[in-house]
Amino acid sequence: MEHFLSSDCCQHIPGFKGQTEHSQPVDFQPDYVYIPAVDNHGVPLGKMVAAGAEVKVGSALGERQDFCFPVYSPVSGQVVGLVKKKSTVVGRPVDFIQIKNDHKGERVYLEPLKANPTKADVIAKLSEGGIIGLGGAGFPAFIKYNTKTPIDTILINAAECEPFITTDYVMGLSSDLKPMLKAIKILLDTCSIEKCLIVSKEEKQELLDRIQKEVSKFGDRRIATLAIRSVYPAGYERTMISFALHREYQKLPSECGVIVNNLQTMMAIGALFEKGETVGEKVITVSGAVKKPSNVRVPYGALIKDVIAFCGGYTLDNVVLLNGGPMCSEYLNDDDIPLLEQVDAITVLKPNKFKEQPCLRCGACTAHCPVNLQPCEINFAAKRGDYERCFDLSIMDCVSCGLCSYVCPSHIDVSAGVKQAKLMVTLKVPRAMRKPAPAKPAAPATPAPAAPIKPEEKSGALKSGDVCEGPAIKTAMAEQAESRRIAGQDKKEGK
Repeated sequence: MEHFLSSDCCQHIPGFKGQTEHSQPVDFQPDYVYIPAVDNHGVPLGKMVAAGAEVKVGSALGERQDFCFPVYSPVSGQVVGLVKKKSTVVGRPVDFIQIKNDHKGERVYLEPLKANPTKADVIAKLSEGGIIGLGGAGFPAFIKYNTKTPIDTILINAAECEPFITTDYVMGLSSDLKPMLKAIKILLDTCSIEKCLIVSKEEKQELLDRIQKEVSKFGDRRIATLAIRSVYPAGYERTMISFALHREYQKLPSECGVIVNNLQTMMAIGALFEKGETVGEKVITVSGAVKKPSNVRVPYGALIKDVIAFCGGYTLDNVVLLNGGPMCSEYLNDDDIPLLEQVDAITVLKPNKFKEQPCLRCGACTAHCPVNLQPCEINFAAKRGDYERCFDLSIMDCVSCGLCSYVCPSHIDVSAGVKQAKLMVTLKVPRAMRKPAPAKPAAPATPAPAAPIKPEEKSGALKSGDVCEGPAIKTAMAEQAESRRIAGQDKKEGK
């Protein structure tokens, strides 16, 4: 069994950020870039640019069919044609648009956001700019803000809890933050949002101090910084919302009135609003077993092997190559793979091999899961081929944080098993992809008299013997109680 990181039975996961946390970004321009010619479902782009066309940074290459927004060129040069490369999102070789970089860096711009915009103007500009989450998820920004659910808080995620990665830290210290702050103000005004919190871990005091200094100069009291506990996964939005606002939700942060954006994503929104600039390049961390660990500013679409070569190459013959950080990423068996826009790191590690032992039923994976899952039970069900049981155990809520593998004393790669089972559930369990049917209106019945609420129940205080359950468990218990109440009422009425 091969692991990226192994637990030393400590409560704190080591950050391994020393290689690059004080490294200023260095620029790298590859000779060729490769931009996906398909969307996340493998559907070809609409209005795709033709081979031989001359493009500049910001030229439209096509339109994604899944979210219906444009894809832009990250370099200036000439479109060579379509080539097959492996997509780490689609999971198989797909068509990529190959562009030969002329290294001139000529750019075209969209129209900046107009003065005194409405919410509709902001949503339209975010869609036109093709802004996606640059912290790893790649979710379109315009969808987050185009919600009918009341939002009262924007959280800017600068926690960067994943080991080795230092891009947000370095960018927060070295970049001009004024365009980002202007964008935040526009979003607060147009979307009727009360406040914005720029959140990082308490150990990153230098970053928090720098951002707070810029916020104070900007002068909008609705924007503030916040330090949260230095634990993993503090950067996971559910954990961050819990630490920062003490709120919980079931599926999406908007359910509890929150929108979460990554720090570099909000910087990209600021550049789009102010100058009409689309995302062409971004800073990624290249660290681990490379000769020159660096924070590299590179156009997205560069091949991983070219970036590694720019950083001096590998220091070992046998390495584990990761498309991201060591906790959430998957092993790559090839470095001839293009960097996608949302990727924030290339991590190269020495292989760690362990002999897998039988599960001890210790419950460590369940105790540490930030989504209140039972990873070992999911693994057991998957090994039996019982994917219906996996679905019932809420496998689709897994966020692939890697904690279950990290804390396992038996060196079982639980996370890899859950990821594989999650894919099989989507293929073999019909209800996993089926939208829930709308609830039918219940037959009218005389409601049972409500029990008086005690003062401690109003305040939410715990009494002796109470157990703090996760949100999913509490919801299930409430549903069961409601079913029993209705059943008892029906029995009284002779139904």
